[in-house]
Amino acid sequence: MSAASNTAHRSLVSRLLEPYCEKHGLTLTLLDEHGHGGHVETTSGRRWFFRGTHFDLNPLGASEIADDKAASLAALNKCGLLTPESLCLSGPVARAKETALTFADEHGYPLFLKPNEGQEGLDVERLETRDDLTDSIDQLLARHRLLLLQKAVEGDDLRLLVLDGVVLCAVQRTPPGLCGNGRTAIRDLMGEKLKKLLSDPRCQRELVRQGLTFDTVLEEGQKVRLLPNANLSAGGIGALITDVLSSTLADAAIKAAACLNLRYAGIDLIAAPDGTYRILEVNAAPGLARLAAQGDMEKAVVAEVYERVFDALTFGPDQ
Repeated sequence: MSAASNTAHRSLVSRLLEPYCEKHGLTLTLLDEHGHGGHVETTSGRRWFFRGTHFDLNPLGASEIADDKAASLAALNKCGLLTPESLCLSGPVARAKETALTFADEHGYPLFLKPNEGQEGLDVERLETRDDLTDSIDQLLARHRLLLLQKAVEGDDLRLLVLDGVVLCAVQRTPPGLCGNGRTAIRDLMGEKLKKLLSDPRCQRELVRQGLTFDTVLEEGQKVRLLPNANLSAGGIGALITDVLSSTLADAAIKAAACLNLRYAGIDLIAAPDGTYRILEVNAAPGLARLAAQGDMEKAVVAEVYERVFDALTFGPDQ
């Protein structure tokens, strides 16, 4: 299937690739109607492939390690990088609970529990009590083979995009939330974008922690957080902070990508108020569509990032 002129329902990557290939005299071939996969052929006949946001940039083994959160954190620790206190859990459930409770007694609450292999913040749980921990292990081990338990770290939630030793973009992520107007219940303030959270049990638990329900009418100016995690895919908001990013955080992200042998990566970390950091995880195929959807400025930054990625694939790492 060749690149189609109708791009309305195509992936962001394929939509950006079409003008890029026209500009450089490259041939774009899409392998499905939505542009989720395909390849680009240079004038010399060399091809590079993509699938979703996976590109022919990172070695397969490195990408697999990055997808394994516990393994990648272990590798980062061996490189001298800072990560939260973490524990990998597996069945049987009784043993996992016993091990997790020992970890909680040592490190305290709050904790985060999430699938060891997972994307977009799915099934990420913030745990405040012993009951939260045991209940979440019951639920998540029924759906996932391995879980990762982490000590919560206070600070700003950031994603840094690294390509060939350079930070292309830094985003500060804020969990989905609302601001009251003194008249409208939370459920009616959520709108179409956040409506899906009405059926997400994590949202209800997050409201309960704040003494609220979906029927609560927030006071004017009162702010409420709807989820414990700040992933843009879950409704979080991203603010571009590339120009004010500290060299400490930039260096840590660059070192993390190099440590895992990744040319291109999204480094998720918490930046503490004292200037230190903890790396939460590394993504070998970071998605940018939801950042691009926030506005014209974000769309332009994402387009620039992908152009750098396409250049690296087409012309080599020095472009």
